[in-house]
Amino acid sequence: MSRQQSRRRRAEAFIFDLDGTLVDSGRDLAVSANFVRARFGLPELPEPVVVSFVGDGVGKLVERALADLGGPSAAERVAEGLGVFMDHHDRHCLDHSRLYPGVLETLRRFADFPLMVATNKSRRFAVKVLAGLHVDGAFRRVVCGDDVARRKPDPEPLALCLQGLGVDPRDVAMVGDGTNDVLAARALGCTAVGCAFGLTARDRLLAAGPDLVLESFAELADHFVSRPAPAPRKAGP
Repeated sequence: MSRQQSRRRRAEAFIFDLDGTLVDSGRDLAVSANFVRARFGLPELPEPVVVSFVGDGVGKLVERALADLGGPSAAERVAEGLGVFMDHHDRHCLDHSRLYPGVLETLRRFADFPLMVATNKSRRFAVKVLAGLHVDGAFRRVVCGDDVARRKPDPEPLALCLQGLGVDPRDVAMVGDGTNDVLAARALGCTAVGCAFGLTARDRLLAAGPDLVLESFAELADHFVSRPAPAPRKAGP
């Protein structure tokens, strides 16, 4: 084993965020959010502004996108806007979304490990995006925002990913671009791996204090051994 390999960390399982980690989905999210705004006669927002609303689930995304509605009936209109978003995004969530460079190759390198996804995205969209980008078969479990009572930054989605695996959270790497990913990893005791190439502003991600920072997805293999630890040898008779 080379000196570089010996310095790599060892994990027994990996949990990945979806938007901004595996998939560059910012443009599709922005287009759907602006479609909602247009429905209410509001001007289009720049894509980076809409992307800054991402991370806490579709309900919060729509609420933030319509924050300038105001008025006593704003909550009702946000609820209406959520329905408009869901319908539009269901038809357009794969128009521009793509895997980040290195994702496919890196998932193959770590294919012998339990790989999971924990996302605040609605299951309706998450499974469609993973299947549409042909990586749904890479993951043993996908936990979405509507599968749990408490979304990230609560550790519940991560704990559900690990349920029944018999893996200590301390031996798990949580890989994500958002502050919620880092906080959820901290709460459960996982290694927090931040993706500086994702949708979250770099300074916000770094302020959350991830244990490691990736400049590209492929760098995961620079920090972690990509083969599981050998099983202990049984004692002789």
